[in-house]
Amino acid sequence: MKKKIRHRTHRRKRKAHSGQLIQIDATPFEWFGTSIKYALHGAIDDATGDVVGLYMTQNECLFGYFEMMRQCCLDFGIPQSIYSDRHTIFRSPKTGQLTVEELISGKTVNLTQFGRSMHELGVDMIFANTPQAKGRIERLWVTLQSRLPVEFAKRGINTLTAANEFLANYRFQYNEKFSVEPESDSLFVPLQEGIDIDEVLCIKHTRKTDNAGTFSFKGRCFQVLDKGFPIISARREIQVLINPRFGIRVEYKGKTYETIRYLKPQNKSANLNVTKKTINSVTPHLIHSSDEWKKIWWSEDYNLSLKFLYELFFEKQQSAS
Repeated sequence: MKKKIRHRTHRRKRKAHSGQLIQIDATPFEWFGTSIKYALHGAIDDATGDVVGLYMTQNECLFGYFEMMRQCCLDFGIPQSIYSDRHTIFRSPKTGQLTVEELISGKTVNLTQFGRSMHELGVDMIFANTPQAKGRIERLWVTLQSRLPVEFAKRGINTLTAANEFLANYRFQYNEKFSVEPESDSLFVPLQEGIDIDEVLCIKHTRKTDNAGTFSFKGRCFQVLDKGFPIISARREIQVLINPRFGIRVEYKGKTYETIRYLKPQNKSANLNVTKKTINSVTPHLIHSSDEWKKIWWSEDYNLSLKFLYELFFEKQQSAS
């Protein structure tokens, strides 16, 4: 009988510079000792082992990765490159699937919203073929899955809000104990003064204003608020910025404008057809419960506003095969 050949895997040498490569991922786990799993999004520096971002949500989602990268950029700086799996949040499933004829004709695959935000920050994205390729963050999950449930139980933490408040400081405690010194200088780039990171880590879509200067998005009509900037004329192409931290803003010629809902006149017989099932379908999130968020959506049922946001940021997405 032939002896089975086992292929050995070797740990890749750490990068020389902190900020040269950040590994990112999310893991579902029963963090609170119940049967309910929540997704912890994390980012770890390849050179030092520093945990540069941790954020927990109900599912692996775009918002979780945005918040994780927000922590990284504000606390450490902008990394040179990111190493992730091939989840559709990071990489379009059409990537590498174009035919020769499509490539010759100049057709390209659009970036995902996360990929577009990384491109704006100047961050290169590298995609792993196997979980073993990003072993550093896979080993981090093993460590945190044994430690965090104990930490949460000791403090009576059993909600996402409380967990994220705890994780904000826990990252630094973890790094003091487990991180190592890099071989060379840091490649993290500090955020430039004047850049609003929330206007980069957001969803962006192009729209065009109508004759009244309003625009439509997801079946809703919005009006741009004039804050002393030149007013946006009719039939102008604008960038719509969506982020749970500020709601909806508009970018035009390098200027950012706030928006409010614009309600078109309706017949008296018109109704919203709001069902109890629709109202209760979304669990409120910490940031969305703020008074600022309610003011932004003052003209619409609050729960429906959450449903609208949920579909954009929090809906569970399928991984690419």
